[in-house]
Amino acid sequence: MKTETENSLLQAIFDDMQILKKSLTQQNEKRIGRAEFANLLNIEPETLDARIREGRYIKPYKDGRKSFWFSSYVQSVILNVEGNNKVA
Repeated sequence: MKTETENSLLQAIFDDMQILKKSLTQQNEKRIGRAEFANLLNIEPETLDARIREGRYIKPYKDGRKSFWFSSYVQSVILNVEGNNKVA
């Protein structure tokens, strides 16, 4: 039987492994800029900006002056938008 300390340590190791796995995946992942993200959603870049301010989408990551989102996040947004716009 594992003690509470052992369980906490195992959970911390598991959490660290998940963070590392996500980081490694994102390093190889395509970066999507503002114009491309807006184009994929079929909206104007200004509309994308408004939705970010509303909190509907996450703020972009920054690399110097460049702003971007990872393609996995963009795909999840696109799939969520498609799922939310069903006709009754």
